[in-house]
Amino acid sequence: MVRNTTGGNNNKKFARKHASGVSKAGLKLRVSEDEGELYAVTTKMLGNNMFHAIALDGLQYLVHIRGKFSGRGRRDNTIVVGTWVLIGLRPWSNTTPDVNGKQKQQQCDLLEVYSELDKLRLQETVEADWDVLDDNDPSKIDKVDKKMKEEINWQTDKEVEKERLETEIQEGTTAKIALNATASSNLDMEVYVEDI
Repeated sequence: MVRNTTGGNNNKKFARKHASGVSKAGLKLRVSEDEGELYAVTTKMLGNNMFHAIALDGLQYLVHIRGKFSGRGRRDNTIVVGTWVLIGLRPWSNTTPDVNGKQKQQQCDLLEVYSELDKLRLQETVEADWDVLDDNDPSKIDKVDKKMKEEINWQTDKEVEKERLETEIQEGTTAKIALNATASSNLDMEVYVEDI
């Protein structure tokens, strides 16, 4: 028999020896411990293990994905547009003006990737202005302001007609309704709404 050198069904990568020991759901929530650590939302994936992110301070950063989050560690740390992350600033990074006078984006490293459950836990435990991340999230389809959402009232023609009739009934303007009988008899009948 030929020796199996490819590993069969690629299930060897899920072996116990590669497990981190505890599932991510049971781990302690990683929060910002230093002033150089910021919460951010990914806005654009660049490739080459980099992406753009907008932090709570409203500035855009160039984030480098460390080796911990690539390769085997990529499985539970999927980063897509709209993912909340914790980034660590590089104090030694070059932030001097460019040749053209433009300011370069400050470079930083990825420290933590938050799941949907972690987002809720983070909002409950940390006091911050989370609306900045929600407003800059490009994955959300409806970016209409909350005021605009309240002003827009979508209705069909049937709903408009129903509301008009309800207001007329409440005002008492439709006390009489004239009904035409069949075409053979030309009798007009009056029906009072109160009798019905």
